[in-house]
Parts: sequence; structure tokens; C-alpha cells
Amino acid sequence: MSVKNPQVPRVYEKDTDALFLRLFREDRDFRCAFLEKVLDAPASDGEIGVAAQTRHRGNTGSIDLELRLPNRTCLLIENKIDAGFSTTRGGLGQVARYVESVRILNEGGHNAKSILLAPRVYRTATKELEGFDSYVDYEDLRNALRGRDRELLDAAIDQAAAPYEPVPNSATASFFDRYETFSGSQFPSLVIKRNPNANGIRPTGSHTIYFEVSETLSLHPGVPKPRMSLQCWDSGARSASIKIMVGGWGRFSSNLNAPSSLSDIGAYLRPAGKSLGFVIDTPLLDTQIDVNAQLTEVTEGLEAGLRLQSWWNNNGAVLRRWAIELTVLNAVPR
Repeated sequence: MSVKNPQVPRVYEKDTDALFLRLFREDRDFRCAFLEKVLDAPASDGEIGVAAQTRHRGNTGSIDLELRLPNRTCLLIENKIDAGFSTTRGGLGQVARYVESVRILNEGGHNAKSILLAPRVYRTATKELEGFDSYVDYEDLRNALRGRDRELLDAAIDQAAAPYEPVPNSATASFFDRYETFSGSQFPSLVIKRNPNANGIRPTGSHTIYFEVSETLSLHPGVPKPRMSLQCWDSGARSASIKIMVGGWGRFSSNLNAPSSLSDIGAYLRPAGKSLGFVIDTPLLDTQIDVNAQLTEVTEGLEAGLRLQSWWNNNGAVLRRWAIELTVLNAVPR
């Protein structure tokens, strides 16, 4: 049982990725505890190859950790704390990519297995467990750790919650599908990101439409890569909106003099946490109502997106100047 340490901040999967990578390479007790759980036999003292973020075989995406044993056993490890499973732009789920990589490796003469490495609460809650060949709970490894390593693992265990696995809502799925179809035919320069959930699922709580920035906006040298989205409704703001967000610029919003060209298109600057939003208010959209019944509102929002896109793409000089100014301000102690 873990003991919660309030001094340890939020733990991210990259933190435990780095922890496990180091321990697999340097700590025999940890390595043996893991292998004995997976192989159901005493671990060999032979040389073990350890790598992080290797490519999936036959698919996009990466494997968190990969172990190569002397007997051609290959263990593909997916490390989770509390995040859901991702989906490629083509709709292929993360677990399916592990299944395919295992198949390809086994056909090539390896003895490959996919492993879910996660806190027990995650493993017992996920619906995706059967897609893996085996699993190891964080708790199984705890006694092999000491000091700060154990504190980090305990913090991750305490933080873990049931993973986000959306409950399907057919009306929401239909809205997003028809919105994307309409936008693609009438506003092709605004490229919408593919559904992040496997099997076309959309939950009731989906209200945000995300755009592929690399295909929609110019990436100006020296300017952080932005994000772009349309919020169908936003309980935390005065209106639904379409916006471009730049990370790290939020606290400097009062230092920036927005040019008249921004207000000319109906846009304004708004901080949102650490990000700065270039925002145009748009009509409310109801994701439980067919897109065809809201075409006027949908069109108005996408037209606002075109104006925002054009402003961003044509104002690289303004954005680069701001980036330089903010770099100076950021160097000044707060």
C-alpha cells in the first residue's frame, strides 16, 4: 500500500518513463521483479537491451519501453498512470498498434509480448486490458524501490484514477461527423483533426473542435507553435468562440498592444492560464442537434475561423516582434 506524500507534485507519464528506463538499465532487483512477474519464472542474468520510445512495427506511434532478452524475447511496454489510450488520425487505437507490433515481431522469429505497466486502479478499470498479453502493476514493483524512486512511484499510484474511456453518444458523434464533412467541403483550408477516440466514439461532453495547425496555420520562425480550436459552448467564457492559442504568452497579455487589424476582424486577445488566445466569439452550437439545423451558426463560426487564419498567416512580422519582446520580459524576474 502506498503512502501519499503531499510534497510530491503531479506526476506525468514521462516522469515514470524516465524512472523505469533508468531502473531497467541500472537496477538488477527492479529488473528481476518486473521480469519474474511477466515471465512467471526467475529472471536471467543475461544481457538485456533497453530502449525508450521505439517505433511501432507497421504503424505510426511509439512504444514507451522495449526490452530485448538474450533468448529473442521482446517485451513491448505501454506505461500508463491516468491517461486514456490514444488513436491515430486513421482511427487505429493504441492497443491495436501493440497487437500489430507483436504479430510482426513473432512472424520474424521473436517471442514478443505486449505489457501494460500501470497502477492497479488503472489496470482494473480499463476496458483495454485484454488487448495486452500481460500486465505489471506499479504496486508489484514498489518493494524493489527505495528513497525518492519509491516516493515518485507512490505519488503516481496515489494520483491514478480510472482512465478516461468515453461513453458513446450517437448524437454527438453524428454532429462531429457532419460538421467535419461540411467544413471539409465548404472551408477546406480549415483542416479538422481526426477523432482522438477509437471506433468513432464521441462522448456527450465533447464540445471542442480541434484543427490541424500544421495544415491550417503558418508556422512563423521564432514564434511558438500555436493551437487552434472552436468551442461549441464554453461555460467558463462569455461566449462560444474560435481561437488560436499560444502557450507561455498568457501572463504577458497586458504588455501587448493588439493592432487594429485584429479588432477589424472581430478578434481580441484573452489570457487563458499560461496561454494567450486570439479569439473571435461565435454562435452557440448544440452537439445534440443535427448540423443541418444549425448551418447558419456553423457557417458563421467557420467564416470567423477563416478571418482568424488569414490574420495569423499574414502577420508573421507582428508575431515575431512580440516573440522577441516577450523573450526579454520573460528574462526579468517576477
